[in-house]
Amino acid sequence: MKEETAPAALPASPDERATTFQAVQGPQAEHYSGEVLLVCAYGVLWVILLCWVGLLWRKQSAMNARLEELDREIDKAAGAAAGGTPAPPKK
Repeated sequence: MKEETAPAALPASPDERATTFQAVQGPQAEHYSGEVLLVCAYGVLWVILLCWVGLLWRKQSAMNARLEELDREIDKAAGAAAGGTPAPPKK
């Protein structure tokens, strides 16, 4: 059975607090390298950025297709209203 020690009492005043760094003794439950965390964070940001740009690209392509369709419809309606042949499509 693991022997447990009672936690130390909290200092009564700020003057009784430790003023130096005290290293943790014993095994540490979790420890991650700062470099690994930094690389992972940058990786996640790049993936999010690329997904966002891809989504914008798809939306812009759909918008361009819709605008071209509306241009054709306007040209067809203008040609029918003039009573003649429709105007050539714009490029």
